[in-house]
This record gives sequence, C-alpha cells and structure tokens, in this order.
Amino acid sequence: MSAGSRTGTSIRRDEGSALVEMALVSAFVFLPMLFAIFQVSYGLFIYGYVSEVSRLATRYAAVRGSHSCVIASAFTDCNMGPSGSTNPSPGSGTTPLQNYVQNLTYPGIDSSRMTVTSNWYLETITNPGAGAFSTADWSTTPCTSGTCNNKGDAVRVTVSYQFPLNIPFWKNQTINIASTSQMMINE
Repeated sequence: MSAGSRTGTSIRRDEGSALVEMALVSAFVFLPMLFAIFQVSYGLFIYGYVSEVSRLATRYAAVRGSHSCVIASAFTDCNMGPSGSTNPSPGSGTTPLQNYVQNLTYPGIDSSRMTVTSNWYLETITNPGAGAFSTADWSTTPCTSGTCNNKGDAVRVTVSYQFPLNIPFWKNQTINIASTSQMMINE
C-alpha cells in the first residue's frame, strides 16, 4: 500500500510541470510566431501599397508633360520634368512627386519612411523610313535637363519604403521595400 501511495503523489507532481512547460512554449514559441505572421502580413500590405503608389505617381507624372500647361494653365504641377514643374513649385522633378505620394496616406503607413525617385528618358525611334515599321525605344541613361517630357518620352518612378521588421526574440531590422513603374508620356 505504501508503494501505491508513492506513485499517486509522483503523478500529481508531474501535472504542475506540464503547466509550466506549456507556459514557456507559449511565451517563447507561439507568441513570437504569431507576431512574425502579423509582421509578414503587414509587410505584404506595405508592398501592395508601394506598388500601387508607384503606378499612381508614374501616371501623375505622365499626364503632366510639356503640353499640359497649354491645355490648362492652372493645372497643378504642369510641365513636370527632370528640372521641375511649372505650377505650383519649380523644384526638382522628384519634389512634386514626393509631395504627391506623401499625400496618398493609408492607415498604418508612415509617409516619412517613403522616398520617391524619378527619371525621364528621351524617345529614340529606330528604323524610320517610308513603308518600314519603326519602333520606339528609350535611352538607358536618364535625361537630366532640357525637354525630356514631350509626347513619346518616358518617365520612371521608384517608390521605396523603409519597413521596420520587429519580431520578438529575433533580430530587429529594416527592410527596403521598393517598386518601380514606367510609362510613356501621352498628352
């Protein structure tokens, strides 16, 4: 009888250790894994946002070519090119796009972590001639001055977001999420 009572007490003592083990596993495995899932999902949301904003900024620049001020003189940021825009600010071509992108705010997006770079490219027509097909291509070096915003030229906008990846018990780091979009200027 004394042997049976010893096994009964040893079983009861093991029940408390399972509770402690479950608490440790939950704290050091399940919760960080749950936070990792949240962070990766948030990163995918940021990537979708950055992709959409780069396309919107490219379209914003493409419809503001050299003839956009002729169509409407009060058109915001008309005649946008590498040297700037006519209305309202004559800063560099990236400044109006940076302002445009930072005004497109979504919940959970920190616009101060976003950077916008833009490049304009001159159109190059190959094989021009009578009865032959001609193809348009854009130079590989960005145009830095002059009229690079005529009909047929191209604009390329890259939007980058510095995403802070914070997972408990893991190395905290910042990931650069970027998207590039290019469009031909049509007026």
